[in-house]
Amino acid sequence: MGLCVGEGQDGVPLRWGRWDGAKLSVEQFCNDERILTGVSPSGERFLTVTHYEETLGVHRIDDGSVLSELDAEHVVPRHPGADPDDRDADETLWDYECGFLDEETVIAGTSERDGEYGEQRHWLVSTAGARMRLTARVTYPFPISGAPTALGDGTWYTVSEAGDALHVWSR
Repeated sequence: MGLCVGEGQDGVPLRWGRWDGAKLSVEQFCNDERILTGVSPSGERFLTVTHYEETLGVHRIDDGSVLSELDAEHVVPRHPGADPDDRDADETLWDYECGFLDEETVIAGTSERDGEYGEQRHWLVSTAGARMRLTARVTYPFPISGAPTALGDGTWYTVSEAGDALHVWSR
C-alpha cells in the first residue's frame, strides 16, 4: 500500500507498506517532494507528481527508484487562450490527479493552471521505453471540468462543472 502524508509547505512524505503474511514493513520512498497519484495495472510501477506540480515521474515499485520523468514546462504548449504578454502563462503545471490508463499510458491534466486561460486540457503520456513522452492532447465533445481520474482499464472519468455528473471516457 502506498500512502502520501500531506504536510503543506513542509512536503509530502511517501510511504510504502508491505504485509508478508506475518510482518508489516514500511519504507519511505523518494523524498518529501513526490505525491503518489497511481499504480500501474501490473502493480510493478507507480506514478508521482512533484509537490510543486512541475514533473511527473514513473518509479519502480520495489525500491521507489525513478524510471523516467516528464517536466510539464518542456513539453506542454502554452495555453492558446493566454495573453501573449502574460509571462506567467509560460509556467505550465501538472494537476495533482493523474494515473495509468494501461501499463504504458498515463492520463494527466494541466486543468488547474489552464482554468485561468479558458478550456482545461488533458494529455496522454507514454511511459513505454526509457523516456516518458507526451503523445496527444485529449479532445472532448463538450467542455470538461477538473482533472482526469484514471481507472486503470483504459478508461478515465471527469466530473461535470456543476458536480452533478460523471463522464467516463476511453481512447
